[in-house]
Amino acid sequence: MNGLHAGRRYLITGATSGIGLATSVVLARQGANLVLTARRAGELERLVEDLPGDHLAMPFDLTATDEIPQMVGRASREVNGLHGLVHCAGIHRVTPLKMVNTRSVEDVFSLNVIAAMMLAKGFRVRHVHAPAASIVFLSSAVGAVGQKGVSAYSASKGAVISLTKSLALELAGEDIRVNCVLPGVVRTPMTEALHESIGEDAFAEVEAMHPLGLGQPDDVAEPISFLLGVRSRWMTGAALAVDGGYTAQ
Repeated sequence: MNGLHAGRRYLITGATSGIGLATSVVLARQGANLVLTARRAGELERLVEDLPGDHLAMPFDLTATDEIPQMVGRASREVNGLHGLVHCAGIHRVTPLKMVNTRSVEDVFSLNVIAAMMLAKGFRVRHVHAPAASIVFLSSAVGAVGQKGVSAYSASKGAVISLTKSLALELAGEDIRVNCVLPGVVRTPMTEALHESIGEDAFAEVEAMHPLGLGQPDDVAEPISFLLGVRSRWMTGAALAVDGGYTAQ
């Protein structure tokens, strides 16, 4: 543990897998106290037991979007105020336009965009957040440049970028910074599902779009740690590409 986030308290969604899990591990090792949320209570409890430090498991289904602000308030009360939150939970679907339907688009936007907005709504309430607070959302490289077959996902992640910028302006006066990261394709269980769904040749094309190759979850967790902490105190409204060069092309 290096103490970089010692004494700071963060809420992390999607904490049991992928980037959310990596972020939980990185922040715990850096001295943070975490409130970890995901749908699977058993996995959350095991994660809390494995992490160094003192943390709280709070199972919650983010599809209950109207209940999210209350969940954030409850998390804050449990730990006596939050210094930040990271919204790592999300949905990625490969759906060509000819197969898109209203429900599939609504599902993607509900978790990727509406849940993010409701998390921010709960976080901004007086006494929920501590001074010099920080929100970090996960957008995506394809929210900035697009990719065939993922129009709903790409649109939702583009919306996260716009949401980040608007909330950064709205919440600056409340001592809350809002930034987002734009990961490229990272080797997670979600990526493995993508690999299986599109096949070997198409996945090789995706990998070739990353000049530095595909990333690991820690490659995104470390920039998230930076955006949460005091070293980024003059950054808000930023959309930070962490994508192995994907958006440089």
